[in-house]
This record gives sequence, structure tokens and C-alpha cells, in this order.
Amino acid sequence: MKANKFLSYLVVFTAAIMISSCVQDDDYEIPSVVVTNVELVPNTTIGLVKSMYTGSLVEFSEASNGGNLIMEGYVISNDEAGNFYKTLILQDAPENPTAGIKIDIDAVSLFSFYKPGRKVYVKLSGLGMTESNGVLQIGTISGTGVERISATNYQDYIVRSEEIATIVPKIITPAQYSDVLINTLIQLEDMQLSGAEVGLPYANAYDTYNVNRSLKNCVDDSYTILRNSGYSSFSKELFPVGKGSISGIFSKYNSDYQLFIRDTEDISFDGDRCDPLFEEYFETNFTTWTAFSVTGSQVWSPNSYGNPGYCAAMSGYSSGSTSENEDWLITPAIDLSAVSSAVLTFQTAKNYTGNVLEVYMCTDYLGGDPNDSGSWVPLSVTLSTGSWSWTDSGNIDVSAAAGENLFVAFKYTCTGSSSATYEVDNVKVFVP
Repeated sequence: MKANKFLSYLVVFTAAIMISSCVQDDDYEIPSVVVTNVELVPNTTIGLVKSMYTGSLVEFSEASNGGNLIMEGYVISNDEAGNFYKTLILQDAPENPTAGIKIDIDAVSLFSFYKPGRKVYVKLSGLGMTESNGVLQIGTISGTGVERISATNYQDYIVRSEEIATIVPKIITPAQYSDVLINTLIQLEDMQLSGAEVGLPYANAYDTYNVNRSLKNCVDDSYTILRNSGYSSFSKELFPVGKGSISGIFSKYNSDYQLFIRDTEDISFDGDRCDPLFEEYFETNFTTWTAFSVTGSQVWSPNSYGNPGYCAAMSGYSSGSTSENEDWLITPAIDLSAVSSAVLTFQTAKNYTGNVLEVYMCTDYLGGDPNDSGSWVPLSVTLSTGSWSWTDSGNIDVSAAAGENLFVAFKYTCTGSSSATYEVDNVKVFVP
């Protein structure tokens, strides 16, 4: 008997020595943890679970529900970039979902275990559901509400399956917003950051609090709240200033719908903005502009032959004769303080023979005679060559004025023997 005990100790001791001998100079790898996924049979849906809420805490118990309710869903949240915190969001299908739900979990880096697209089963017995600021959420029962599921046992409630699906965002318009879409992945087209926020980062670059950004829809001019965390990895990055599509998890705060992106790859704003930083169609008398006549009795004035409607026109021809003129038409100050780049476009129409229209820019015009005020820089533009043909100027880079006020000037000159007629319309400055 004693001999058997001695042999057992010897085996254990020898094995310990062999194991320790494999570790050299602390150069070893932590063994990988193999997680076994489980396939369960769901007996309810996210939609049916949500319908159980009637205004007060829902307690899921086997006694009240006739057994353990099991619902299935697909993970659509991703906390890797830090815009989601201790939250797992599921929807009921990879594509065209009908319902979504939020689950509060007292753990971080959930993406490492619940990869976006992972199908999971939620065993609801022992959990509860209530509403917070207009959004239903599931967690551990605490009094008349719920709190986050403990980090030690949340995997007992939320069980991974083998399936990882491709999640396809549902393309909608702001006019289709409804509570049914809460906690589902949507996609919006023709969106851009509001003009007042161009040049700002995703969140607060100097603090950690959350920031709302305002997104404008270029079709119906509606605005959508985009909520970004100051703890996110992209909080200090400048928000893209173009126009395009955005995907995100649809949510709500009290009566306001809002959107959460998973990371910056959810945004593709690579098109031209739909609302310029400045625009002038000359449909009213351009009283905010400076029309300064240096020489001659003719001046820039409104004309009803624009493209379409009205335009600004100038000619040195009057009463059967031509006289020498120098006339400037100058925009009001265009605020480019919040942008790093800008583009100017306009259209011209011309007829008759005479000097070519000149176009300038500066940042320091103080009013009065532009020959005495402003460091005017000539711009290379495309102009109409005649026959009243409306011609696009092309995209003219005026980024040299970024961070300052931009002034654009159209300088018309003619002699006593020849004078062209120029018309200018549809002047725009926008962020490329």
C-alpha cells in the first residue's frame, strides 16, 4: 500500500518536472481557450419578447413563462472602436429584420466573443426587461428595473451558435423612421454633416463626454442625430465633410431618434456636398454684394436672362455706343474658418467682342475700390466664348482661403471701341 502511494507521488513529481522543463526563460505562450458553441432550439422571437412589455418590468421566469424562454438573434453591435459600452445589440435576421433588442452586460471587449454577425441564443429565465429613455433593454433584475448582467455569468445567458452571418443594413429614408426599427442596423443615403459642424471631429477631442452630430438629408432637408462617444478610438478624427451613405444602429432617446455607428467604416461620404458654403442665384437684387464702378457709367445689374431666372450682367454698351469701363462685382465675405479646403463654381454667358472677364480671390478685402483694398489673386477659370452659351467654370480650388474669409471678384473691363456683354449666375462655394 505504501509502495503504491510512493509510486503515485513519484509519477506526479516527475510529470511536474517535465512540464516545468518545457518553459525556458519565461518564453511561453498562453494556451488558447477553446469555446464550444451550442445549438439550441428557440421557442420565441425578439418581436414576441418585446411585445410582452406593457409599461412595467417584465420578469422572465420558468414559472411564469411555462419554461425557459429562448430567443435567437444576430449580433449587430461592435464595441471594438469604443462607441458602444457594455452593450450587446441583436436583431432577428441578418437582412430585413423586423425587431431588435439591447442587452446590458457588465463586460467590455464583447466583440472578441460575440463577433458581429454571430448568431446567438438568449436564455431569458432569470433576466428582466424594461424601458429606458424610449428603448427596451434586457438585463439582471434589480428592484423595478434591470442592471447589467454580471461579467462572470453572461455567457450562461447568451450562448453562441456556430453561425456567423453577413449583416446587411436595411436601406431606409428619414421619412421611414419608427420605433419598429429601434436596435436594428439601417443605412441612409444622401447624407452629410450639417454645414455648421463642418471641420469638427466625430466627438469632443479634448474630453470624454458623448457628442451629438447633426446629419442632413439632401433629399428632404431633414436632420438626424448621430451620437458618438468621447471614449471612441475615432473621437478626435475630423468628420468627413462630403455627402454619401451612413450605416448605423438605429436608436432613440426619449422622443428623438438617433444613430450610432460601429466605427468610421460605417460612413462613406465621398460625394460633393449638397448645400454649398455659399450660393447666389441672383433671384433677388444682390444687395449683399459689392458692385464697384471704377470707370464708366455702366454698372453690374440684375438681368432676367439667367440660367434660369435672373443673373448678374455687365456691358459697356449703352444708347448706341460703347464707353470705357472697369467694374467689379464682389461677393460678401464667405466664411471658410471651419474648413480645410473649398471649391468655387459658377456659370457665365457671353456675347459680342471685347475684353475677357477676369476672376479673382482674396481674404483681406475691406470695402471700397478693390484696386486699393485686397490682395487679389487671379483665378484660372473656364468662361463662355459667346453666343449666350451658358458655360460651367469648372471646379476652382480656393483652399488658399481656408480658415479665413473668402472674397471672390468678377472684374469687367471694356474699351471705347469694343465691349462684350457678360452674365454671371449660380455662384457656389462648397467643401469638396
